[in-house]
Amino acid sequence: MAAFDAQGATEISAIWRAVRARLRVEFGDALYSQEIARLRVRLSDAGAIIVLAPSTFNRDWIEDHAGARIRAIWAELDCIRRDLLVLADGQLEPQSDVAPVITAPAASPIASSGRVPAPKPGREATTESRFTFESFRVGPANEVAAAAARSIVSAATPPFNPVFFYGDYGVGKTHLMHAVASAVTHGPTRRKALYLTAEEFLSGFVTAMRARDTITFKETVRGVDFLLIDDVHFIAGKPKTEDEFLHTIAALIAENKQVVLASHRPPSELAIADDRLRSLLTGGLACPLSKPDLDLRRQILDCKIAQAKGHYPVLSVSEPVRDFLAARITTGPRELEGVLNNVICRTALLGLPVTMEAVSTALRELSLSAEKRLTVDEIQKAVAAHFGVTTTDICSKRRTQSVVRPRHVAMYLAKTLTTRSLPDIGRRFGGRDHSTVIHAVNKIIAMIESGDAIGHDIDCLTRELRD
Repeated sequence: MAAFDAQGATEISAIWRAVRARLRVEFGDALYSQEIARLRVRLSDAGAIIVLAPSTFNRDWIEDHAGARIRAIWAELDCIRRDLLVLADGQLEPQSDVAPVITAPAASPIASSGRVPAPKPGREATTESRFTFESFRVGPANEVAAAAARSIVSAATPPFNPVFFYGDYGVGKTHLMHAVASAVTHGPTRRKALYLTAEEFLSGFVTAMRARDTITFKETVRGVDFLLIDDVHFIAGKPKTEDEFLHTIAALIAENKQVVLASHRPPSELAIADDRLRSLLTGGLACPLSKPDLDLRRQILDCKIAQAKGHYPVLSVSEPVRDFLAARITTGPRELEGVLNNVICRTALLGLPVTMEAVSTALRELSLSAEKRLTVDEIQKAVAAHFGVTTTDICSKRRTQSVVRPRHVAMYLAKTLTTRSLPDIGRRFGGRDHSTVIHAVNKIIAMIESGDAIGHDIDCLTRELRD
């Protein structure tokens, strides 16, 4: 590890304490004590932050569930831009130099965070096992990008070059890039793929220039069949890096090697100074990824729950709870997974059932700013219009089937889509008791689980109310 002065050590320790304090609040005491409290932090010879886990299992858990948050919080608190690696104790040799891009820990050259340095020349890249085509759920929000990704993997020569994925943070760009890399490196042709973030490309290039060894850098990034670079907007506006980036991409395309890029904006909107680079980027295939709709969110949630059961075999999440979570978290896959982690922490990890009440409590504690705040009145109006009755009918004492059915649906949606208490919901339905609301909710849940057509009505109304 690097030797640094007392002031530097104090600074790193202070940042790490602040990061851990934030993580404790976000993950809760139980999960923090079990998985996060045992982590230690070091500084590598190359100036990267090394977060040391006591075991490979713990390292994998941290990367899967907390790696992105650790990096985000550290970047927010540290005035110096540094790479941050999560390693198990046995992976780090005492005097090793963890230099971005040029070297890498043997166990995981490509990680889900995109922060792990590239492999040495000649070493094939491995990929984050969670991020494959099999675990990538496809819907209207990402179907073009998913189709393009599969087509370049199966093609003998690039059908589009470069392929450019763009969309907001957390919509699946990095997942799709890892899926491409995984399919390429583990496929029958065993081609070489290299995944880098733009920061890694930049820091590797700067390191190479300082060492006066740009040849090795160029051999590394150009000696592959697939080059995948994430967050390319970080390269824009840096003339020397733009120039090297341009020549790297142009060289690969000229040799019929596939280039895959990703950014939060399409190439035409990037602040690129070099017109040649802009022309090259816009001349490929630009594929948008947007926020998933309700159906896709539900698919993603089911996949995340299946993955979580690998760590928590006793985890059981009912269909109504899954519907509830998919309806309430309207942002992206990353936020959906984050909420699920918090729900697991507050329920299954403590040996408690994943009930609707427990999930609602967890969501209130998270205070999700992106969540659309629905009112009972809005739900009543939507349900009334859907079933061809009036809101007065729904709140009345009438007990005919044409009114009872929409009334029960409205109570169920009020319970699952708002944070109103049961007594409060009852009062808003003509002054009814909370037990009436419980009966209505249980009735609808039983009908959904039996395959009744009411499930379709619930889905339609939830889409209308949440999207």
